[in-house]
Amino acid sequence: KILKEKEVQATFFITGRFASKFPEVVREIVAHGQEIGNHGYSHPHPDQISLEKNKEEIEKTHKILQEFTEEKIFLFAPPYGERGENCLKAANQLGYKTILWTADTVDWQKPAPSVIVERVTGKKLTNGTIILMHPTPNTLEALPVIIDTIREKGYVLKKVSEII
Repeated sequence: KILKEKEVQATFFITGRFASKFPEVVREIVAHGQEIGNHGYSHPHPDQISLEKNKEEIEKTHKILQEFTEEKIFLFAPPYGERGENCLKAANQLGYKTILWTADTVDWQKPAPSVIVERVTGKKLTNGTIILMHPTPNTLEALPVIIDTIREKGYVLKKVSEII
């Protein structure tokens, strides 16, 4: 809702498990013109599983996510930011571009909204910054301030596919 109100386009990396459990949320994301990317199915540690298991995680999610959009899904964000050989090779063999973040809100630890804002809009903010956020109440509270601050600093918010 905030992204729509602020006219912001973003990329959501979604697990297959989440998409299967909350299809209405994924439909809403796509309906609002947001981009979706692959985040694996069950959020395992990619560096701890085989090449084949990594491929299975990506392929299973690809099939699920592709049901929600006519756009080609080609962006993969590995769980935990792990990027070992099996993970990178699996994504590459399946035609995916592996995407990592450059600014981490660490919002899964539930910091105060002001801390989340500072982690995004502070020293790490630059052209091409990719921000990692999760759907937490504090992140939602911080989001309007983050958007406004980024714009005040002269930056434009874009989908990942528009900056790579």
